[in-house]
Amino acid sequence: MSAFSKRTRVVTRTLVFGFAFAAMTVAASAQTPMSPTAPSAPRPLVPPAQLTPSSAPLSEPVNDSNIRKIAVGVLEELGAERVGLLDEASGALPNAMWDGSDPALVRALLAQLPRRMPSQAMRTITHNLLLPAARQPRAKPDAIDLTDPQSTDVVEDPALGQQLWLLEARAKAVGSMGDWSNVNSLLELVPQDRMTESLTRLRVDGLLVVGNTESACAEGQAALSRQPDTQWQKLLVYCQFVSKQASAAQLGLLLLREQGLDDPVFFWAADVMQGQRAPTPAGLQRLAPLELMMLRTAGRAFPEAIVRDGDPTMMRVLASMPAPPPEEEKLTAAQRKDRIRALQENRVVMSEWAVSLGVLDPEMLRARYLDVDLSQDAKPITLDAATADNVRARVMMFQAAKKQTSPAARAEVIARAIALARADRGQKGPNLVLVGRVYAPMLAELMPAPDLLWFAGSAARGLLAAGMRDKATAWFDLVRQMSRGSLEASEIADSLWAVEHLAMPRSRGNLTPRSLRAWQASIPASAGSLPRQTLLNLLSAVGDPVGAVDWLPVITSPPLPSQPSAPQAALWHGLSLAARDARSGEATAFALALLGETASQGEMPVTLNKAIESLIIVGREDDARLLVAEVALVQGL
Repeated sequence: MSAFSKRTRVVTRTLVFGFAFAAMTVAASAQTPMSPTAPSAPRPLVPPAQLTPSSAPLSEPVNDSNIRKIAVGVLEELGAERVGLLDEASGALPNAMWDGSDPALVRALLAQLPRRMPSQAMRTITHNLLLPAARQPRAKPDAIDLTDPQSTDVVEDPALGQQLWLLEARAKAVGSMGDWSNVNSLLELVPQDRMTESLTRLRVDGLLVVGNTESACAEGQAALSRQPDTQWQKLLVYCQFVSKQASAAQLGLLLLREQGLDDPVFFWAADVMQGQRAPTPAGLQRLAPLELMMLRTAGRAFPEAIVRDGDPTMMRVLASMPAPPPEEEKLTAAQRKDRIRALQENRVVMSEWAVSLGVLDPEMLRARYLDVDLSQDAKPITLDAATADNVRARVMMFQAAKKQTSPAARAEVIARAIALARADRGQKGPNLVLVGRVYAPMLAELMPAPDLLWFAGSAARGLLAAGMRDKATAWFDLVRQMSRGSLEASEIADSLWAVEHLAMPRSRGNLTPRSLRAWQASIPASAGSLPRQTLLNLLSAVGDPVGAVDWLPVITSPPLPSQPSAPQAALWHGLSLAARDARSGEATAFALALLGETASQGEMPVTLNKAIESLIIVGREDDARLLVAEVALVQGL
């Protein structure tokens, strides 16, 4: 074949894709986009910092050293790179967060941020890092002595001229958390003429995940007209299937195969969309947004391998899908009943995980608890027999609490759910933060009263876990007022002291030997030394005056199981250096990467302590306190 013939064939394929995309877009406009329920905005466990005027003088005294040495740099560039959704008033990091940081290091750190964060506190901290309008990282220039004729050159900013790489890295990191709504909002602020290829791909992915197929297809048409990239050709095939243009989609698949596209996952997803039962590609663990939406459109169950991975974007898409029917096969009535029961329980567990990752609104989980039919169970679960790892027990408790009209009866059920979560610490079932968010509306309706004093500890912890600090304060006040004349109230106050001290700003000065001893006396001996170790570690991290003698009961107790793994030395030392030099953005990114995906589980107390201390050093005490409060609640304090 001549070179002219090859070029002609490529141009012909491009025109076919272009004309097909134009026709598809008209048809797609008639489609109703999917509108999955977006998760509600997370509420912090502690309030954001209050901005206060600086006490520094308006001008510095004039002296010779101030005149003879100046720092030379470049004027701050204002443009598409500087777009954001948060500011310092909302608790975000300052726009100078990356000053003094190496651009290559920042790029690598943002790629290292955890994807799966079943920690509301860590997600908030990540938002505070990624969503503000921060300027490009720039190394701090050395001071220049004007008396030296060799040191008058302007210091070049190595970050300039690198286009929108920081915005791309930020948007990609937010998308990896499954938070595509914020990705879309962020990219809406970028002028069209500044959109890079990477940003366009992210925007299309975001539009697909939130169900705006029409806009995603329009973006793909525009991108394909600029560049005949296979990514846009694959999107065209999906859009044609959605628009009921099967013949055009199959032609597109044929052209992609002829081009030699090596993408077995895409072709497998396309086969699934056409109703075929194609075998899952070997080694498949994660799917891109396009392939996820192809499976969703086909209505097929997701492969077990990618469900096990628990990718937040996958969980968001999966959680928005309707419940799949039992597989079409010969089943007896009993087998079909068991199959439906298993599907319902799996859907509940999946929804719980999606809420914990911040990609599903808790209201959707409440609805799914109510959808499960327990009336046909041969042996109904009682409240006393409920366990944290039993899905149907969790469903039963929520349904029972919902049905109660008496405040005391409702409180009894909620107290049991909270007690199970505290004792389990998120090991076999949902942790207290998730349980608190699920029961938040019911907890908010229960008014503190003397006849509910016994419920005060559960109510305060559940409300704090749900981010409802003001509501929790009323229960703390009830306990404090009644403790003057009630032994029961005094004992409840002692047991609440640790979490109140760590989570409530007004209580941060009441650390005394007596309070620590009284709290320790409220802990059952069967709990061992873990609660005290957890508390002392958190107190030390936030700078409370913990003495060596306070650790004595821990030192003399049997050693706890070893930690699962040691922290990465590079992340540990990188965090130390960033904190020492007050590089707030770099320190926050290092802390998040060091904490990984299980920070609130408290599995690595030394690492947790290091991250909290470092955040406080660089001025992020509110973020650190947010994490401390969550760990205290999840660990059952």
